[in-house]
Amino acid sequence: MRDWLNIPRVRFLLAVLAMLPACTIAHGQHPPLLDLPPRAAGAITGSALATQLQGRTVNDREAILWRELSAGNMPSHLRELQPVTATAVIQGQLRSVTFWCMPDYVGVGSGSDWLRMPITPGLAQQLCDQLDCVLPTRRMVDAIWQAAPLKLQPYPFSPSAYSITSVSVFYLQHQQIELQRMGQPPTLMTAGIKKDIVASSLIANWPGRVCIYGWHYPSGAPIQPLSKVHTSSYVDYSHGARLVARRCEVDGVATTVDGILADPVLHPLLSDEGTFSSYRYPPATFEGLPLHETFPASGPQRSDWRAKFTTPISVMASPAPTSGDGTVLRIMDPAGGTDSLRIDLGSVRDVACHADLLCEHRPQLAANGFERIGVFVRDRATGAFDGTLNQQGACYALTWDSHDGRLRCLRAANGVLTDLLPTPRYVTGTAWRRFRVEATGSTLQFHLDGELLLATSDTTHANGAFGIGYHEFFATNSNMLGARMDACYAEVPGALSLRLAPGISPGRIDLRRRRGVPGDAFFTAVTFAPGAFPNGGFFGLDIAIPDLANQLRSGLPAFAGVLDANGAHDLTVSGLPPGLPIQSVAFTFDSTFRLLTVASPMQVTVR
Repeated sequence: MRDWLNIPRVRFLLAVLAMLPACTIAHGQHPPLLDLPPRAAGAITGSALATQLQGRTVNDREAILWRELSAGNMPSHLRELQPVTATAVIQGQLRSVTFWCMPDYVGVGSGSDWLRMPITPGLAQQLCDQLDCVLPTRRMVDAIWQAAPLKLQPYPFSPSAYSITSVSVFYLQHQQIELQRMGQPPTLMTAGIKKDIVASSLIANWPGRVCIYGWHYPSGAPIQPLSKVHTSSYVDYSHGARLVARRCEVDGVATTVDGILADPVLHPLLSDEGTFSSYRYPPATFEGLPLHETFPASGPQRSDWRAKFTTPISVMASPAPTSGDGTVLRIMDPAGGTDSLRIDLGSVRDVACHADLLCEHRPQLAANGFERIGVFVRDRATGAFDGTLNQQGACYALTWDSHDGRLRCLRAANGVLTDLLPTPRYVTGTAWRRFRVEATGSTLQFHLDGELLLATSDTTHANGAFGIGYHEFFATNSNMLGARMDACYAEVPGALSLRLAPGISPGRIDLRRRRGVPGDAFFTAVTFAPGAFPNGGFFGLDIAIPDLANQLRSGLPAFAGVLDANGAHDLTVSGLPPGLPIQSVAFTFDSTFRLLTVASPMQVTVR
């Protein structure tokens, strides 16, 4: 047998492993990309969204915007953060800070059809918190304007002639800016087009207000001085949110924006208001993706669940649920027939939804009927599942029948139920089972307990709600048990991400895993040797199998562990030599170890 413990690369790996137990957890994302899911090919465009948002209240509008943004509906050019460098003489020494920011303002849509979208500070803060970003200070806005290669002339709309708080004027200004850009590359940093929502020392003393600043003339003079005149719910066409990565560098050493703002010596690099005791707005609490619902005894945790007929209730179940919390949510209309529980994210197109359901096999009742349970996606019939007495179903669903254990990869459309499985499939016996349906464009995948039952293509339903369905076919209603659910999870397919970033001190690397399924096991393969990355044979990693086995066996959180309640895991590794190239890819496995999810490979060099 090959003595792989003596291979130099492996001996170096083992030396790193020996350092890991003393590592501390760090949170961070490094430029240049915002950590958003991939944008769905069929996601709503900016012009279509502008029409959809017309006439809605600010709160309703922003709930829709959050659903779109959290699902990844942002143009790719806005995700590529650009560096800005500013200097200040501090204690007689020239100091330098580099931070990374969006090249333009937050917007929704595709690269060719998008909309710069004015938003409230609450939504801007929620987005920042999701992406490990901050809002710029007044001094940072000035630095961005100075650094921007493309400085445009402000284009105001008179409030006496236009409804400046309307979405139609938002879109009108967006179009005007695009005319002024005259086809310049979208990743080119652009300034002079909006007033910024800014972080300010005023926030702490003026709750419920938005601080705005900027909209510079070509001379560099801002139209808008730092102001707190508007309430936090006020938004007009001139407002913009430009996100800045929280991670930054001072004189080439990694640190954070908030760390600088609180520093009694370094704060002049980013602040002309002194040190900040608070730089954040109260974040909004809109609901979108990912969704992780454990259904405690008190009922659903999210407010956007919608029952078809009857509000579900918490009940005990036997066998006990997989979570061990003793209670499950029962979906059932006592009057009989169909019932469901769903979430409608509007125009969000691609989704993977799974739920843990109790399949109670009761063949002894077959003469009296049966009940059907399942998970559905792209429902366009307000939760009708496979159909009610008065409404045809319109969805895709993975279903299970209690009398014979038959599984169906179901398409419900125009009153016709079609099992897309080429041959009937049966799973008998009573057990908790994980149902999962993924819809990505025209591609559908159906999984049971991690096993892929079917991958197929179908264009009948392009979007719609997702949820859990129940339908009873008993002659005697007292035989109904309902769809009993222990947990539900939904996310954009392919949203799992791995981020590697240099730490805030030399020789440190941050590993950040995000948007996985809470409780799933993860394995992060790491190699220190330069190889064929990202085009090698093992997901782009030039690494020997014994190396992988050693990492997996170690049980150390750099390599193996369990994702937390948010589907995340962060770790900082210390003591690495500067200049070391690290290449990595992350995997997660569901509880059955049959369903594998892979993040995009990453590489970084230790500083």
